[in-house]
Amino acid sequence: MPEFPMNFISMPLAFFLSFGVVLALTPLVKIFSAKHGFVAQPAGTRWHKEPTPLMGGIAIFIGIVVGLAYFLIDIWETRLLGFVLGGVVVFVVGLWDDVSSLRPVTKLLGQIIAACIAVATGIHFNFGGHQLFAVVLTIFWIASVTNAFNLIDNMDGLCAGTACISGLVLSAFAFVNGDSTVGLVSVVIVGACLGFLRYNFPPASVFMGDSGSMLIGYAFATLSIIATTKGVGNFVATIAIPVLVLGVPIFDTALVSFSRLVKGKRLSQGGTDHTSHRLVILGLSERQTVLLIYAFSLLLGVTAFLYAYLNFSIVIVLSVALISGVVVFGLFLGEVKVDPMELPSALSERKCPAPAILGTNVFHKRAFVEMLLDLVSICLAFYTATLLRYEAHLIPSEVARIWVTLPVTIPVKLVVLYSFGLYRSMWRHLEFVDLLHITKAVTISSAANVVAILMIWRFDGYSRSVIVIDWMLMIMLVSGLRLLFRGLRETFPGGQKNFGKRLLIIGAGDAGEMLVREMQNNPRLEYHPVGFIDDNPGKIGRRMFGIEVMGNRADLRRIIVEEQIEEVIVAIPSALEEDLAVFFEPCNDLGVSCRRTHDLI
Repeated sequence: MPEFPMNFISMPLAFFLSFGVVLALTPLVKIFSAKHGFVAQPAGTRWHKEPTPLMGGIAIFIGIVVGLAYFLIDIWETRLLGFVLGGVVVFVVGLWDDVSSLRPVTKLLGQIIAACIAVATGIHFNFGGHQLFAVVLTIFWIASVTNAFNLIDNMDGLCAGTACISGLVLSAFAFVNGDSTVGLVSVVIVGACLGFLRYNFPPASVFMGDSGSMLIGYAFATLSIIATTKGVGNFVATIAIPVLVLGVPIFDTALVSFSRLVKGKRLSQGGTDHTSHRLVILGLSERQTVLLIYAFSLLLGVTAFLYAYLNFSIVIVLSVALISGVVVFGLFLGEVKVDPMELPSALSERKCPAPAILGTNVFHKRAFVEMLLDLVSICLAFYTATLLRYEAHLIPSEVARIWVTLPVTIPVKLVVLYSFGLYRSMWRHLEFVDLLHITKAVTISSAANVVAILMIWRFDGYSRSVIVIDWMLMIMLVSGLRLLFRGLRETFPGGQKNFGKRLLIIGAGDAGEMLVREMQNNPRLEYHPVGFIDDNPGKIGRRMFGIEVMGNRADLRRIIVEEQIEEVIVAIPSALEEDLAVFFEPCNDLGVSCRRTHDLI
């Protein structure tokens, strides 16, 4: 690889060249697209609500070409030929699809041809003597990532912003490893995407189209492979780094593919069932959704950057833990109903926060996934316990003991967890008593595992501290994954009910708690609890299930007016009829319905 000095002049120059070109060209492309009818029209399978010009990918393509042309001679190598030719192929295929819609199989054929061009010029994973596997995986990787970026271009600013973050991580990785090719090309792409983002951030005035999203996807798919051929010393990191850098589009593609397969829908059809759409349904605005996904992409990118410098064993632990967390997040998003026919009209117009109607219609076989997650937790806990016991330096005999023990440990622990009914519970209703139940189940499973080890190996060579650490980690992992799901549901505004009649509850005691819990867990009840009123000064300002105690009975009129309350419910079972006048009179004066809990339940 040629040594081109990546200094503080060349990289900013590469960035500003592509940035300036795209910034200047995009308005012209927008005018051209509108004039010639290259406009994305609103449709049921599309998220945008206004006709929007396409062809922004042309500006991105020209910006990248100009940025690369300035440095191409200095950084030229054979692999760049594959990068350039393959990029032209996917750009042309994408542009063709923007002009006259192509069949999905036709686009896939173009992506495979581009991937083969890359492989032919030396762009492929390096797995030692397993070259056939490396070539097949490379073609699959390039086609998949190209499609992933194409799919994630489903909301204003999402694809361009995610590409900026991925490019920054790759350029930083390349800079540290002295890889001039990946560094400069990544910076050029970041500049082009950032220039386009000026017009594409919500609300977008132009779309990049398939020509832009497929070009970006292909570019990062190939660059991530080139980047890992230098500075990465193990197989897991070689795979993990590209996956993490491009984690957001990969996650979105996996979520959409799995949910559509479960529902019996075609993978190639359009739809509003992507990660971004589900987050909006959960109550976030489009800007909040895009920024949250940016943050998630940055987190994955930083993790990928660190992977190249971590101990191999630590990389395995972090990878498995991260994947488990992502799967739980996927389960949570998968329960969000996205069928337009099943959602209120307010959602389609996006004028107010939307209901996240959580059900089990998508992941109806989630018990299988839960057991699989616990299986992973069992392996992770035992491996990590051994790693901690020997201070991250595992000798071959300890590694061998792990692989010999796990085939016994896994079935023993899973049988105990199953017998305790852990796969019949609903994670969204997790309570403290459930955590105690999980602790008991894990403790007994660990004890059963010790008995099994004693019977088979007489505990010869096994460390007692490993068993204790394994037990503690198992409690943390099994409980933590379930708490993560519950926490996500309570964190997102749409994870609870945020539509229906705006309700004020009088009484922040047990009855009020029961009422709120029922309303939040039952999507059929058309109430949105806004706040509590309670005469206990110690409760004012506190929150229960995310709902604030706003004041006492003297504040009733003010709260009804300020919060636009539509109904008041008195959740004080011990209150006598004559005591209720203080609540009913203000409500009647303001024309707001007021009743007791027994009238409702």
